[in-house]
Amino acid sequence: MSTQASSDYESKHASGMAHKNAGNQLFKDEDFARALKEYYHALLYLRGLNANPMDLTATPRDPEKPTEEDVSDLDKDISIIQTNMAACHLRLDRIDRVVACADAALKANPFNKKAKFRLVQGYIREGSIPKAEKLLDELEKDSPRDAAFAAERKLIASKEKEAESKQRSEMRGMFDRANSKPAAAEYETKTDEQPAVIRKKNNA
Repeated sequence: MSTQASSDYESKHASGMAHKNAGNQLFKDEDFARALKEYYHALLYLRGLNANPMDLTATPRDPEKPTEEDVSDLDKDISIIQTNMAACHLRLDRIDRVVACADAALKANPFNKKAKFRLVQGYIREGSIPKAEKLLDELEKDSPRDAAFAAERKLIASKEKEAESKQRSEMRGMFDRANSKPAAAEYETKTDEQPAVIRKKNNA
C-alpha cells in the first residue's frame, strides 16, 4: 500500500472513530437520537474503507472455521458501532431496529458477545422467545452467573406467564360464548311461543 493510500485510510478511519466517540458521549448523556446520528456518520466513513491491506487478520486462515483473530480490526470497529446503535434503539423502544442492528453487528463480527446480547434483548421484546433462549444459552456457557443474563431470563419468564394468562383468558371467553348460545336459543323459543299462549287466552 502506498504512503498516500495509507494516509487516506488512516484519515478516514480516524474521522469515523471520532464520530463513534462522539456518539459514545451522547449515549452517556442519554441523548440517544443524536448518538445514533454520530454512529451513522461513523459507519459512513468506515464502510467506505477496505480492510487495511497491512492488517493480516483481514484474510481468514481457515474460512471453514474462522476464529475471532480472523476478524479484521475494521470489521470489529463496525460491529461495535452497530452494537451501540442497537443499544440506542433499545432505549428508544424501536425493537425492530434493535434486532436489525444487532444482527448486522454479528455479521461483521460473529464473536461480538455484546451484539449477541443485544439481539437477545430484541428477540425477547418482539416476542421471539425461542430465538432469544437459544442465544442466551450460548452466552451463559461462558458467564452462567451474569446478572444481565439473569435479568433477561426473568423477563422471558414474565413474558411467558403473560402469554399463558392471555391464552387462558381467550379460552374462557370462547367457553363463555359457547355456553351462552343455548340460553339465548331457549330465550328466543320462549318469546316465539308467547304470542300463541296469549292467543289461547283471548280465545277462551
